[in-house]
Amino acid sequence: MNLFDVAHVYIDRILNSKSKAGVGEVNERSRIKALLLDKDTKSTISMCSTQSELLHNEIFLIDTIENQQRDIERHLRCLVYINPTDESIDYLVKELRNPKYGDYHLFFSNIVSKAQLERLAEADDMEAVSKVEEIFQDYYILNEDLFSFDMFPGQLTINNSGVWDEYNLATCKASLLSVLLSLKIKPDIRYESNSKMCAKLANEIASSIGKNEKALFDFPAMDVPPLLILLDRKNDPLTPLLQPWTYQSMINEYIGLRRNVVDLSNIPDIDKDLEHVTLSSMQDKFFYETMYMNFGELGDKVKNYVDTYKMKSQSNSKINTIEDIKNFIEKYPEFRKLSGNVSKHMTIVGELDKQLKSHKIWEISEIEQNISVHKDNSEDFQSLIVLLREPSIDKYYKVKLVCIYITRHYDIQDKINTLIREMSNIIDPQEVNFLHRFHKLITQVHQSSSTTSTSESEGKKDDLLSELAKKFNTKMASRGILNTSQNKAENNVYMQHIPEISTMLAHLSKTGLPNDKYTSLKTNSGYSNNSKAAKDVVIFVVGGVTYEEARLVHQFNETMKDKIRVVLGGTSILSTRDYIEAMLTKSA
Repeated sequence: MNLFDVAHVYIDRILNSKSKAGVGEVNERSRIKALLLDKDTKSTISMCSTQSELLHNEIFLIDTIENQQRDIERHLRCLVYINPTDESIDYLVKELRNPKYGDYHLFFSNIVSKAQLERLAEADDMEAVSKVEEIFQDYYILNEDLFSFDMFPGQLTINNSGVWDEYNLATCKASLLSVLLSLKIKPDIRYESNSKMCAKLANEIASSIGKNEKALFDFPAMDVPPLLILLDRKNDPLTPLLQPWTYQSMINEYIGLRRNVVDLSNIPDIDKDLEHVTLSSMQDKFFYETMYMNFGELGDKVKNYVDTYKMKSQSNSKINTIEDIKNFIEKYPEFRKLSGNVSKHMTIVGELDKQLKSHKIWEISEIEQNISVHKDNSEDFQSLIVLLREPSIDKYYKVKLVCIYITRHYDIQDKINTLIREMSNIIDPQEVNFLHRFHKLITQVHQSSSTTSTSESEGKKDDLLSELAKKFNTKMASRGILNTSQNKAENNVYMQHIPEISTMLAHLSKTGLPNDKYTSLKTNSGYSNNSKAAKDVVIFVVGGVTYEEARLVHQFNETMKDKIRVVLGGTSILSTRDYIEAMLTKSA
């Protein structure tokens, strides 16, 4: 269930593709190859492979299928890896009608339709194609246990109708089938009973597994069937509204992290080599070790990292003998890589620290957390009013604070009215209207949830994940990135909230999912309905998932030690700003 391992198998299959016996024998002698990608697979492969790995596999040329100005290179074999969209198929048809390479091996990131294959066969008059294969990776791998479809958050934020757009449903279904096929699992399906969108997607997936794509899901029987759990973002609107405090989630929130690339180009006087940097836990050991650390722990780690760099750079500077030169040359690539990594992470952490201070995130986050976890408290409410009247705080953060209060205390009408009156002096009428609509929407969500009874244990916060989260949270220190170890025993007021997904994970590890909250669709006959026994679980959040939830899932996997293996995914990875702006757009 390690997504990077799955990707490596597929990438190796593409890069080391050979012709069938008797086909393309001339080109078999020439090992150098061209790799043609489209706009989707270009990102897919770059997130799971490196330039050096491609060169090691004799990839001489990398280009896109959309580029029609490529040179003719008939001595090269061409590996084509594309998403079978109508647009990419059109480009491939043009390519085969006038082939620029001597031999084509076609790989598709998802299921190819019969009609698409017929179009390609008709276009291949010169019989240049010697291989066609489906590679199921129509999704973006962010961490070893986290994936995303990178759909625009505004397409699937919480809404009143609960009805799928036809295109988005088809896209989501196809990509989710790709995830299941790449993991080689035929799961039973559970979905949140109060979600129309989850119900629709679940039935579409079940139909494909049991009927339309039945042959593809003919995997060997397992002792216990895997499980696909569909969650609706509307059932936990609070988590994406709160300020995140772990390294990966903070980068996404305050700088921007898309498909594992960080855009630092807006930082004044930034080094050109640092304008766009890649952050992958697969390729960057320091990031792998720190991605789930909170900002207090991160400070200590960065300091140690810089000290290590200084020590290594000083030792490398002593070149007095031939042996020293030999050792320097042998170690230089590692040293250069370490130097670049130190610069990258120091730049990112410095920018995060700057953002926290300039936007007064420390003050904002403390009030957010108090509002989100405490019952209605007059002191918290007064602190909120004071912050709303503070002119130095951006109005975006004020809107967010009111949304958090509404989400947590939707039934306290008089105080909500007071907050909206305060905001009417600060924000545009459109945004005031959004707050009214948001209140109405949250009220409907709570009413919908209350119609579904829940088990007695659901509300408890002393379960496995809660304890694990509390242990994690107590390591946050005071407001600074260095010299933080002295306060590690204190309670962390900035990470009090625990996402709802923790309760669901606790159910998985103990009693199984409650039937009254999660409707079941069985795709495997002959098994009892026992979700507790599931060993392989895919959790998918319609409407987007957060890096904070990914952190909890990762901690769960570490705790369970292969007793249960969980992979988390969502229609997108949410930042707070994306989430707010998407809902603002929908309310216009």
